[in-house]
Amino acid sequence: AYRVPGNLRDEVLSYLRERELVTSVYLERMLDVRLGRNGKGKGEGVSVEAVAYIVDRRHEQYAGALDADHAARIVRGAVGQSGRNEDYVLSTLEHLEALGIRDHWLEEVGRQVSPS
Repeated sequence: AYRVPGNLRDEVLSYLRERELVTSVYLERMLDVRLGRNGKGKGEGVSVEAVAYIVDRRHEQYAGALDADHAARIVRGAVGQSGRNEDYVLSTLEHLEALGIRDHWLEEVGRQVSPS
């Protein structure tokens, strides 16, 4: 979670909506979340309200049923407004690993698109 100063709330929400709601594959939700480890011990276990973007599994662009090989073929060479899709997948895996979260399907996609 990212803490946003109140005076920047509208600006940040506008940015996030422009970035995440382009194709309507995500649904915006306000959720109560509990903060975890941040390396500083601050706020751990505290509940806060957060904006989250949840995939709409009924949306035609939802790719949850793809096998890892097919997903890797789509990701390889694709570029979005925020950069290369390979970089996004590998960065997501790094962040999940730092949080102690395993996603075997995404790990397989990452192996297939990793340059090394």
